[in-house]
Amino acid sequence: MFSAPHQDIPRTFLLAYLLSMPIYCLVRLAGQPDWVGLSTALTAASLFAFSLTYAIAQHGLRRAVAMLMASFAIALTLEYLGSSYGILFGEYDYTDRLGPKLLGKVPAIIPIAWFMMLYPSWATAGYLLTRFRLTAVPMPAVRVGIAASAMTAWDLSLDPRMVADGNWVWRAAGPYFGIPLSNYLGWFVTAALIYIVWYAITRPEQTSNGADGPTAASSLLGFHYWPIWAYIFTWLGESVANAIFWGGPLVALAVFIGMGLFGGPALFNLWRSMQQTQPRLPGRWSEA
Repeated sequence: MFSAPHQDIPRTFLLAYLLSMPIYCLVRLAGQPDWVGLSTALTAASLFAFSLTYAIAQHGLRRAVAMLMASFAIALTLEYLGSSYGILFGEYDYTDRLGPKLLGKVPAIIPIAWFMMLYPSWATAGYLLTRFRLTAVPMPAVRVGIAASAMTAWDLSLDPRMVADGNWVWRAAGPYFGIPLSNYLGWFVTAALIYIVWYAITRPEQTSNGADGPTAASSLLGFHYWPIWAYIFTWLGESVANAIFWGGPLVALAVFIGMGLFGGPALFNLWRSMQQTQPRLPGRWSEA
């Protein structure tokens, strides 16, 4: 189902995303504010393109477009309600730095950008379910909850940085580096609603354990694992970048713990699987 040409496109965008992260850090370190917007756009565009092309290769064009449209519609609706009436997220306003606005309130890039991290979080949740075999609880509800939490954890880094860059402004300061905790409720609810629709869209593909992630036979660096690696590298990259280049050690710690609740078990299981699949040396070395 996943021919090499179809896999080459998301692989290219994934590599571009991984390269864009140190570029963004270097631009900020060099104190080049005129280049911050461009480097931010490169990071966002490459991760979005990876998630979309991967979804197309994994689910087919029709379902991938349906997933994108669902995330766009739900994110735009709730972002509009939030920025207009303070519903869920709290009271905030987008500045003009992010380009043209839809409905006079929400920059067009915002509902599009939601998709870029929604897919890696969804795939990571599916992987964790397959690894831990949580058979005593309903799989769809658990996957939605895990994926929405993993997505929300990403904003522990994103929101402080975007506010500092002047992309949006909170009308009333909150306890998390000026951000109200209601913002994270908004993220969780928005992501959960999107994932409920995604599950309905992809349900014909679901395996018996409720997750469509990689199997034991999959190569650990192969196609099925790419979105999971994208989440892991985002987790580690955001943690290091906040500690060294922006945000500060407290933001870095919050991100490391928050995203680490999902990226950590995923990375540990990938590392353990690598150890189990490595060939053992003959003789006395195999007994060590």
